[in-house]
Amino acid sequence: MVRQFVRFFVLSVLLYLPNVVHGQNNCTANNTAFKEGEKVTYKIYYHWGFVWLESGEVTFSTALKSYYGIPCYYLKAYGSTYAKYDWFYKVRDTFQTYLDTTSFASMRFIRTTNEGSTHVSNDNVFNNNEHKVYCLSRDKNNKYHEDTVRLPPCTFDVLTGVYYTRCLDFSKYKYNDTIPLKLYLDAKIYHIHLRYLGKEKVATDFGKYKCVKFSVSLISGTIFKEGEEMTVWVTDDKNRLPVYIEAPIIVGSVKVELQSFSNLRNAMDAKVK
Repeated sequence: MVRQFVRFFVLSVLLYLPNVVHGQNNCTANNTAFKEGEKVTYKIYYHWGFVWLESGEVTFSTALKSYYGIPCYYLKAYGSTYAKYDWFYKVRDTFQTYLDTTSFASMRFIRTTNEGSTHVSNDNVFNNNEHKVYCLSRDKNNKYHEDTVRLPPCTFDVLTGVYYTRCLDFSKYKYNDTIPLKLYLDAKIYHIHLRYLGKEKVATDFGKYKCVKFSVSLISGTIFKEGEEMTVWVTDDKNRLPVYIEAPIIVGSVKVELQSFSNLRNAMDAKVK
């Protein structure tokens, strides 16, 4: 369940809707949404029967680093179940990205996930000049496998996709417009879209916020039903910070709520006083 939050922004089925907004010819983000030192934590709830259970947390953080002499954002997402649920299904997931601060191009993406008896580990190096990704993965038997994947223009790794979405200017879109994105995960390319659903106020345990609302079509898998959509609310201010997320799963549903934040780039103007 915790793993799915990071994937919420990226995994989707390939659907065509009549109001597709073609574009994104320039995929260099105009980043006015986040800066180094930002830290945001979310609480994950699972709907079990008639109650919502607090099952885990996900924390996103940013820093500035140098990657082979190139200034980069170091993005990190760490998700885990609470210790009291480890007996049932233990999750400890880490996603890391080195992102060129100038071009907003992914340079390296590392995934280390441990979910119950399933373990995934891969290290992905992006050659943006040759439009390729070199993936080194390790299986459950500690054997290594190498893959080379052709990278279409304007393709982001999964974690960069989250931050790129925060940089989108939703004022350019009309209700039900869709925004295409291409994302990379586990040596595969996913063509996905966001669908703009207008603006709405959302009340959470952490406060009430004016939000931009959009949905993401989900890809069928271990917990998602094909054709279902996840709904996301982000702050209607310059931070575009995700506040609340809902997603149906095969058994029950999951919701994600903002728990805490620090060192935002902009003032939190979306919070309703």
